[in-house]
Formats: sequence, C-alpha cells, structure tokens
Amino acid sequence: MKNKLTLNSVERISAPAPHCAFTDLIASPFEKHLTAVFCCYRQACDHVSLDGQIVIVKYSLLSKEKHYQHLQVPDTDLRDPKFSFDGEVLYLTAYAKRKCPTTGSISTDMVSFHTTTGMSWSGPHSFGKPGWWLWNLTFFNHTAYGFAYNRGKNRIDLYAGHPNKQMDLVTDHALSLATHQLGYPNESHILFSQNGSATAVVRRDADSYSAMLGESSPPYTSWTWKDLGCYIGGPVMYALSETHYLVAGRDWDGEVSTTKIWSLEKGSAQLSVLLTLPSGGDNSYPGMVIDGDTLYLSYYSSHIDKSTRVYLAEISGLNALHC
Repeated sequence: MKNKLTLNSVERISAPAPHCAFTDLIASPFEKHLTAVFCCYRQACDHVSLDGQIVIVKYSLLSKEKHYQHLQVPDTDLRDPKFSFDGEVLYLTAYAKRKCPTTGSISTDMVSFHTTTGMSWSGPHSFGKPGWWLWNLTFFNHTAYGFAYNRGKNRIDLYAGHPNKQMDLVTDHALSLATHQLGYPNESHILFSQNGSATAVVRRDADSYSAMLGESSPPYTSWTWKDLGCYIGGPVMYALSETHYLVAGRDWDGEVSTTKIWSLEKGSAQLSVLLTLPSGGDNSYPGMVIDGDTLYLSYYSSHIDKSTRVYLAEISGLNALHC
C-alpha cells in the first residue's frame, strides 16, 4: 500500500463556546447524493464539566453553509455523541452523566435520540446497563452491536440490540485484564464484512497502553486479539478492503498527542502513518466519511490559542492507497 494522503483544507465548524470536543461524522442519509454531512460534538464549559450538551451541525459540502441543532437533558452531562444508521432512521447515542439536583449524587446511563429527516430529533431514550459506557454502535443485519466498558472492571463486554429499545449482553470479558492480562480496554469501533465477520480496534490505558485489533465470527462470543503496538485514542475505522483499513484517532508518544490517520493491514496487524492532522494538546476523537477519492474527517483540537474547537478536514488520495 502506498502511504500518500493530501490534506486539502481544514475548516473550523464549531460555534463559539468554551469547550467543543468529542466528534463524530456521518454522510446525510436523507440526500440522494453526498451533498451534506452531519457532525456531532459535545459543547460545555470544559472537558469534565457537568453542563455538556450535544451540538449537531449539518454541513453543506457544496455551499459550506452550517445549520446547528442542540440536544440537552436537564441536570445531565451528555458526553461523546456517536451516530449510527439502521437503513431508515438516524440515531445519536451519548453517555449521560446525571447529577441529582437535591442530593448531588451522580448516576450514569446511555441515551439515544433519533430522526427520520435530520431537521428535528426525538427526546432522549435511556438504554444500556448503568455504569457501562457503550462507546460506539454499528448496525449489521438490523442489529446494533457495540462494546461497553467499565473502568473499575477493567474490561469490555459486547452488547447487541437496538438503541431505541434495549441492548443485551452477548459476550462478557471480550477483552479484559482478568482474562487476557490486558488492562483498561475502553473506546472502540467495530466493522462487519459482508459475510458477517467482525473487526474491531480498542483503545487501552494501562500497562503498555497499546491498542488491540480484534476479530470474531458470528455469534461473536469468542474474540482473538493482536497488539497494534501503539496508542490510539477514540479509534474509528473504514474498510478499504477485506484486509486493509483506514484507522484514525489520537496518537500519544507519552508526551505529545496528535490526531493521525493510519493504514492497517489486518493480517499482520501493521499500522503505517498516512497523515498527521494540524493538532495538539487536547485533541482527536475523529469521525470519517468517504466519497470516492476524498475523505472528510471531523476532529477537535486545542493547538490554536489552546482553545478547544471542532474542525472538518478534506483529504484526498484514497485512490492511491492500493491494497
């Protein structure tokens, strides 16, 4: 595979606010052609404040116009929004951190919102297991799959179901300290091939801090893992072929963090850096949309004036990535 990508442009798309971060990106499923993308992100006072709301930007790829919508839940910090699409309905899921206004106690669960037009959204629906962060959902054969993590348990469990109904446990200890001697697995992304095989990349924040590449076949009760040899925060993938993937996320060398795009050869679990985005400080958590030779990538970064902003990058050169 040739390592060549060209950064054509980077545009700030977040509205002015103290802290804008944790993005995702999806092609508008309500257009016949790719003329618009939806980007979601968290807007708050800072990285950990309890006032987080979700901002959804509909961005026109033709006119560059931006239309903003906001999702809020009283006394709740909505964190790390992610899109998923079941073929008819667009869903947005987020981790809800709730503070009781009378006692001040904190509780957590997952919430989902949905839309059939992209112009208005439903109210929140709670789902998932309290205390477990269901990071990202991927629909396959009308079922949503995703890994949930719990820091205290040092493990990820696989869930399946529907974000507008409920998610049920499929596999516990899919990757864990107790079973695999690999500490604190957390953020993840799963992709499915046409034959149903699953491929996942999982961030870890313990021992070697290296991300893991997972593979499984239906019914996804058994996973095999390979060490990717580097740290990847907020991983997101795109399949170029059955054997090669794009991976984007936060690279961290122990001192400096940046947002990067890698090529991944699945068989050897080898990563090659394709591009480093203009980034630094608090950054990353990208989303990706592919259109022919062009990659649109959302991410956040604080490399300018230490202000945390959301950016949309347009990148070309995918056709040169011969697999």
